[in-house]
Amino acid sequence: MATIKDIAKLAGVSHGTASNVLNGRGNVSVEKIEAVKQAAQQMGYQINAQAQSLRASKSSGVALILPDINSEQYHQLYRGLQQSLRSSFPGDLDLYVTNDLPSAERDILQTLAAKSYQTIVTVSCLADSESYYQTLRLPAEQILFVYRHPAQAKVTFNLNFCQAGQAIASEIAREQPTHVGVLCEPLAYTNGQCFVEALKDTLAQLSPSTQLTVIPSPASECHTAAFAFFAGQPPQVLIAQDSEKARCLTQAAYLGSAAPCPPIWQLSDNEPAVLANQYHYQMDYARLGLEIARYICGLATLADELILDSRGFALDVQPMPAVSEQGETLNMLILPSPSTDALKKLLPHFYRQTGIKVNLAVYPYDEVFEILSNLHLHPYYDLLRIDMACLPWFAAKALTPLAEIAPELPELLENFSAEVGHHFSQIDGKAYALPFDASTQLLFYRRDLFEDPTVKRMFYEKSGKELKIPTSFAEFDDITAFFTATHQSGNPQRPIGSSTTLGSSGLIATEYLLRYYALGGRLVHQDKPVQLEATLAIEALRQYQQQLTVTTNLNSEWWNAAVAQFEQGQLAMLIMYMNLFNDVAHSPLSPAIGYAPVPGNMPQMGGGSLGMSRFSDKKAQVEQFFRWLYSAEITEHLVLLGGNSAHRSIYQNQRILHLYPWFNLLRDNPSIGIRESRGLQGELFNLRHAEIIIGQGVTNVVNKIMDPQQAIDYINQRLLSEAHA
Repeated sequence: MATIKDIAKLAGVSHGTASNVLNGRGNVSVEKIEAVKQAAQQMGYQINAQAQSLRASKSSGVALILPDINSEQYHQLYRGLQQSLRSSFPGDLDLYVTNDLPSAERDILQTLAAKSYQTIVTVSCLADSESYYQTLRLPAEQILFVYRHPAQAKVTFNLNFCQAGQAIASEIAREQPTHVGVLCEPLAYTNGQCFVEALKDTLAQLSPSTQLTVIPSPASECHTAAFAFFAGQPPQVLIAQDSEKARCLTQAAYLGSAAPCPPIWQLSDNEPAVLANQYHYQMDYARLGLEIARYICGLATLADELILDSRGFALDVQPMPAVSEQGETLNMLILPSPSTDALKKLLPHFYRQTGIKVNLAVYPYDEVFEILSNLHLHPYYDLLRIDMACLPWFAAKALTPLAEIAPELPELLENFSAEVGHHFSQIDGKAYALPFDASTQLLFYRRDLFEDPTVKRMFYEKSGKELKIPTSFAEFDDITAFFTATHQSGNPQRPIGSSTTLGSSGLIATEYLLRYYALGGRLVHQDKPVQLEATLAIEALRQYQQQLTVTTNLNSEWWNAAVAQFEQGQLAMLIMYMNLFNDVAHSPLSPAIGYAPVPGNMPQMGGGSLGMSRFSDKKAQVEQFFRWLYSAEITEHLVLLGGNSAHRSIYQNQRILHLYPWFNLLRDNPSIGIRESRGLQGELFNLRHAEIIIGQGVTNVVNKIMDPQQAIDYINQRLLSEAHA
């Protein structure tokens, strides 16, 4: 077997240099890194991962102790914790499994005591927590007990199993069943005890004649325990505390009873109910992992206990009006986008629920704007997707206010933050539309490149600086220039730095304004008309000119080509609106995607809203559509299919946060963003037209027709005379 000494000899470097390269440390040149890697590969050498792990410091790591990794609630807890820590925590997450054996758990504690973990997260099967405090000698706030809270546990986390028990019992009590069976966790554990007590108390109040049979069972025995319900006359209703227990009940009914399986109510994760006679109450287990990670990272505080409310029933759709007559239709004007594609996939469900067919008329941005500008020529549209930059300008002219569609319809805005409601719905205090794919700009980058030792060394040798995520446009431009200079066609590990889209004045203005806003510039001012501030605008324009020399420049009327290039590994970085980027999460590149705030941390808001055309008379059908589209269930699937939403439920849905981790940035900073589509006193101006003017002025510089000073003068003169036209 090859040794480091052999590799050093073949690579022509010292033993110490070879050791540093293979162990990822030391200040080594790019040439020597490449030579050592090539020699190691040639000799079939692999680093001893176990020895490397022993050398690594565990002082900042987290240990997670679980009864098993297969049960839904534990697997989702691990997944949520792992995903959340990966993006914001420098240490490792190590998993230990007890199989619910106290002796195994005590042995694990002895193992952990010999290491130096920062935090221990545990689902303990011990009756008392004292073993943790005595063995580990960690501060109490660094030992976190989840689901099960042994005696004297100081810091605890749980989902609201009491709330879940009350909700399920309330639903079951409507039918006044004579006999209900419950398969649950052992009652010595906090979650099992809370769940069963809530079921008992609620049924005693609402259906006092109902007999309740409770069979507590650990996971290892629940298959056998489930058959006890079918030894005689089975209960009319069954309740399972988790999906594994529900599966055991279904199997026992199939194999152990001649009668059909009774209805089963179960606690589950985010999966909607799809089987007849089975009802899911969503617990969102992975969100518990998210909240624990936030606590570990210092992003959340906790006195002693955290109990997260549950999400509720999987099909918790608001009641709709009566199903319309067959043949009803709604015509929607909309842009091509990932959200449009996702909506198209879900519309058969709406038709099945209501008998209303929704026809999507998909047009490019400029054609949508033209139709909205002359809507009286297109009275056949019922629903309009309007870009948020244009909404203030078009709202009163094109839309029916929500309250005039149905008095209670504006209540759907409670699902969104006040900031989103202000930009995507309300004009002069009146709600005209609902946010559809509300979004903001983010910086997406290739995390694998930014963490690659060779690339990092190459950047250091070229610039004398550390390769890190850019927080300013000066850093962004330096990194872009570096990647473009080292670009190798066809090699995804040597991509171009970034891209610029030049096929539309509106897009050019958006990319230019991002730099202008980062410098502190504004279009709307307190004491003067809408205009660019000359000094800052000229500087931003010079930066933009420089950007064109180091990016790949695309002659495209929309950003699809830029997103496609990033997805194909051809770009190292891309600044993009989230609502246009989510599809990339479904690509093979997904594990390598990093995300961060845009340079300057002043992103533009984007996306659009849905409203009812003032020429439509289909108020009842539009209300049905809005109540369907903005239900938590449909919103979740719209996003999972690649769409975008700012619905509050999204930021608590760990399944979505796992797929699109960049949603975490919006959850923590919901109000960051700018889009100046109205004056400081609420007065309107045509931002879309203003952006076209700005884009045309920038294009004049790109085409060498004007210098930056002339272009800014040209832009401001036109803004003064045309912005309010």
